Amino acid sequence: MLSWRPVLRFLLPASFGAFLLGNFISCAIFANGEPFDPKTAILSDLQSPDDNPKGYLAAAAGTAISAVLLMPAMVLCYGRVRNERPTLALAGLMGVEAGLLSALTIGILAPFTHDYSALHIQLASATFIGVSAGSWLLLLAARASPAFIGFQLGALLAVVFLCLGPVVFNNARLLTSLAFWEWVLCADCGVAIWVLARRLRLE
Repeated sequence: MLSWRPVLRFLLPASFGAFLLGNFISCAIFANGEPFDPKTAILSDLQSPDDNPKGYLAAAAGTAISAVLLMPAMVLCYGRVRNERPTLALAGLMGVEAGLLSALTIGILAPFTHDYSALHIQLASATFIGVSAGSWLLLLAARASPAFIGFQLGALLAVVFLCLGPVVFNNARLLTSLAFWEWVLCADCGVAIWVLARRLRLE
Protein backbone atom coordinates (compact mmCIF):
# COMPACT_ATOMS: atom_id res chain seq x y z
CA MET A 1 0.00 0.00 0.00
CA LEU A 2 1.54 3.28 -1.08
CA SER A 3 1.86 6.02 1.50
CA TRP A 4 2.48 9.73 1.21
CA ARG A 5 6.24 9.40 1.70
CA PRO A 6 7.14 7.52 -1.51
CA VAL A 7 4.54 9.51 -3.44
CA LEU A 8 5.67 12.96 -2.37
CA ARG A 9 9.34 12.09 -2.05
CA PHE A 10 9.75 9.86 -5.09
CA LEU A 11 6.86 9.41 -7.52
CA LEU A 12 5.91 13.05 -7.99
CA PRO A 13 9.46 14.50 -8.05
CA ALA A 14 10.64 11.66 -10.29
CA SER A 15 7.72 12.21 -12.65
CA PHE A 16 8.27 15.95 -12.93
CA GLY A 17 12.03 15.43 -13.16
CA ALA A 18 11.71 12.87 -15.97
CA PHE A 19 9.52 15.22 -18.00
CA LEU A 20 11.77 18.24 -17.52
CA LEU A 21 15.05 16.37 -18.00
CA GLY A 22 13.87 14.61 -21.15
CA ASN A 23 12.56 17.78 -22.73
CA PHE A 24 15.53 19.93 -21.66
CA ILE A 25 17.94 17.42 -23.21
CA SER A 26 15.79 17.44 -26.32
CA CYS A 27 15.83 21.27 -26.35
CA ALA A 28 19.63 21.31 -26.16
CA ILE A 29 19.92 18.91 -29.08
CA PHE A 30 17.21 20.76 -31.01
CA ALA A 31 19.09 24.06 -30.64
CA ASN A 32 22.15 22.42 -32.24
CA GLY A 33 24.62 24.84 -30.70
CA GLU A 34 22.64 27.95 -31.64
CA PRO A 35 21.38 30.46 -29.01
CA PHE A 36 18.27 29.01 -27.37
CA ASP A 37 14.98 30.59 -28.40
CA PRO A 38 12.16 29.57 -26.02
CA LYS A 39 9.58 30.21 -28.74
CA THR A 40 10.94 27.17 -30.60
CA ALA A 41 10.52 24.77 -27.65
CA ILE A 42 7.21 23.42 -28.92
CA LEU A 43 6.65 20.02 -27.30
CA SER A 44 5.39 18.45 -30.51
CA ASP A 45 8.49 19.59 -32.39
CA LEU A 46 10.81 18.37 -29.64
CA GLN A 47 9.23 14.90 -29.91
CA SER A 48 9.16 14.84 -33.70
CA PRO A 49 11.60 12.57 -35.58
CA ASP A 50 11.28 14.99 -38.51
CA ASP A 51 12.00 18.25 -36.65
CA ASN A 52 14.35 16.85 -34.00
CA PRO A 53 15.79 13.58 -35.37
CA LYS A 54 18.68 13.40 -32.88
CA GLY A 55 16.81 14.50 -29.78
CA TYR A 56 13.19 13.45 -30.06
CA LEU A 57 13.66 10.20 -28.12
CA ALA A 58 14.73 12.08 -24.98
CA ALA A 59 11.54 14.15 -24.96
CA ALA A 60 9.34 11.18 -25.85
CA ALA A 61 10.88 9.00 -23.12
CA GLY A 62 10.59 11.78 -20.55
CA THR A 63 6.92 12.27 -21.36
CA ALA A 64 6.13 8.55 -21.24
CA ILE A 65 8.03 7.93 -17.99
CA SER A 66 6.38 10.95 -16.38
CA ALA A 67 2.91 9.63 -17.22
CA VAL A 68 3.71 6.13 -15.93
CA LEU A 69 5.01 7.45 -12.61
CA LEU A 70 1.99 9.70 -12.09
CA MET A 71 -0.61 6.99 -12.66
CA PRO A 72 -0.24 5.19 -9.29
CA ALA A 73 -0.02 8.52 -7.47
CA MET A 74 -3.40 9.56 -8.83
CA VAL A 75 -4.94 6.20 -7.89
CA LEU A 76 -3.75 6.85 -4.35
CA CYS A 77 -5.31 10.32 -4.39
CA TYR A 78 -8.58 8.75 -5.49
CA GLY A 79 -8.41 6.23 -2.64
CA ARG A 80 -8.15 9.05 -0.13
CA VAL A 81 -11.34 10.84 -1.25
CA ARG A 82 -13.54 8.14 -2.75
CA ASN A 83 -15.53 7.56 0.43
CA GLU A 84 -16.41 11.22 1.00
CA ARG A 85 -17.31 12.27 -2.53
CA PRO A 86 -17.31 9.10 -4.63
CA THR A 87 -18.78 10.56 -7.82
CA LEU A 88 -16.42 13.53 -7.95
CA ALA A 89 -13.47 11.36 -7.00
CA LEU A 90 -14.17 8.75 -9.68
CA ALA A 91 -14.75 11.38 -12.37
CA GLY A 92 -11.51 13.10 -11.37
CA LEU A 93 -9.52 9.88 -11.45
CA MET A 94 -10.92 8.94 -14.86
CA GLY A 95 -10.10 12.39 -16.23
CA VAL A 96 -6.51 12.43 -14.98
CA GLU A 97 -5.80 8.83 -15.97
CA ALA A 98 -7.25 9.43 -19.45
CA GLY A 99 -4.97 12.44 -19.80
CA LEU A 100 -1.94 10.51 -18.59
CA LEU A 101 -2.75 7.63 -20.92
CA SER A 102 -2.88 10.13 -23.79
CA ALA A 103 0.54 11.50 -22.77
CA LEU A 104 1.94 7.97 -22.59
CA THR A 105 0.55 7.25 -26.07
CA ILE A 106 2.19 10.40 -27.43
CA GLY A 107 5.54 9.25 -26.08
CA ILE A 108 5.16 5.72 -27.45
CA LEU A 109 4.01 6.89 -30.90
CA ALA A 110 6.65 9.62 -31.22
CA PRO A 111 8.97 7.57 -33.50
CA PHE A 112 6.08 7.03 -35.91
CA THR A 113 4.55 10.54 -35.79
CA HIS A 114 5.17 12.85 -38.73
CA ASP A 115 4.11 16.48 -38.87
CA TYR A 116 1.07 17.56 -36.82
CA SER A 117 -1.17 14.57 -37.47
CA ALA A 118 -4.81 14.72 -36.42
CA LEU A 119 -4.22 11.91 -33.91
CA HIS A 120 -1.28 13.71 -32.32
CA ILE A 121 -3.24 16.95 -31.93
CA GLN A 122 -6.19 15.08 -30.43
CA LEU A 123 -3.94 13.23 -27.98
CA ALA A 124 -2.23 16.46 -26.94
CA SER A 125 -5.59 18.14 -26.32
CA ALA A 126 -6.83 15.09 -24.41
CA THR A 127 -3.70 15.17 -22.23
CA PHE A 128 -4.09 18.78 -21.16
CA ILE A 129 -7.87 18.70 -20.80
CA GLY A 130 -7.93 15.33 -19.01
CA VAL A 131 -5.27 16.18 -16.44
CA SER A 132 -6.62 19.70 -15.85
CA ALA A 133 -10.25 18.62 -15.51
CA GLY A 134 -9.44 15.53 -13.48
CA SER A 135 -7.19 17.37 -11.03
CA TRP A 136 -9.85 20.06 -10.59
CA LEU A 137 -12.48 17.45 -9.76
CA LEU A 138 -10.13 15.70 -7.33
CA LEU A 139 -9.38 19.04 -5.68
CA LEU A 140 -13.14 19.54 -5.27
CA ALA A 141 -13.48 16.06 -3.79
CA ALA A 142 -10.56 16.73 -1.44
CA ARG A 143 -12.15 20.02 -0.30
CA ALA A 144 -9.09 22.05 -1.21
CA SER A 145 -9.08 25.79 -0.60
CA PRO A 146 -11.79 27.67 -2.56
CA ALA A 147 -9.14 30.04 -3.90
CA PHE A 148 -7.12 27.26 -5.51
CA ILE A 149 -10.22 25.44 -6.74
CA GLY A 150 -11.32 28.68 -8.41
CA PHE A 151 -7.86 29.19 -9.87
CA GLN A 152 -7.79 25.66 -11.27
CA LEU A 153 -11.26 26.11 -12.77
CA GLY A 154 -9.96 29.21 -14.55
CA ALA A 155 -6.96 27.23 -15.73
CA LEU A 156 -9.25 24.46 -17.01
CA LEU A 157 -11.34 26.95 -18.99
CA ALA A 158 -8.13 28.40 -20.43
CA VAL A 159 -6.97 24.88 -21.38
CA VAL A 160 -10.23 24.15 -23.18
CA PHE A 161 -10.10 27.48 -25.01
CA LEU A 162 -6.47 27.06 -26.05
CA CYS A 163 -6.98 23.44 -27.16
CA LEU A 164 -10.38 23.71 -28.81
CA GLY A 165 -11.02 27.39 -29.40
CA PRO A 166 -10.21 29.52 -32.45
CA VAL A 167 -6.73 30.43 -31.21
CA VAL A 168 -4.00 31.48 -33.65
CA PHE A 169 -0.51 31.42 -32.14
CA ASN A 170 2.08 33.91 -33.29
CA ASN A 171 5.72 33.04 -32.71
CA ALA A 172 6.80 36.64 -33.20
CA ARG A 173 6.47 37.16 -29.43
CA LEU A 174 6.98 34.80 -26.51
CA LEU A 175 3.57 35.45 -24.90
CA THR A 176 1.74 34.63 -28.11
CA SER A 177 3.78 31.55 -28.99
CA LEU A 178 2.52 27.99 -28.86
CA ALA A 179 5.58 26.85 -26.91
CA PHE A 180 4.98 29.36 -24.11
CA TRP A 181 1.38 28.28 -23.54
CA GLU A 182 2.21 24.58 -23.75
CA TRP A 183 4.77 24.97 -20.97
CA VAL A 184 2.37 27.11 -18.92
CA LEU A 185 -0.27 24.37 -19.17
CA CYS A 186 2.28 21.72 -18.18
CA ALA A 187 3.28 23.82 -15.16
CA ASP A 188 -0.34 24.24 -14.12
CA CYS A 189 -0.99 20.48 -14.32
CA GLY A 190 2.09 19.80 -12.22
CA VAL A 191 1.18 22.39 -9.58
CA ALA A 192 -2.41 21.13 -9.35
CA ILE A 193 -1.27 17.55 -8.78
CA TRP A 194 1.32 18.63 -6.20
CA VAL A 195 -1.22 20.76 -4.30
CA LEU A 196 -3.67 17.84 -4.34
CA ALA A 197 -1.04 15.48 -2.93
CA ARG A 198 -0.11 17.95 -0.21
CA ARG A 199 -3.77 18.55 0.62
CA LEU A 200 -4.42 14.84 1.11
CA ARG A 201 -1.08 14.21 2.82
CA LEU A 202 -1.34 10.73 1.28
CA GLU A 203 -0.79 8.92 4.59
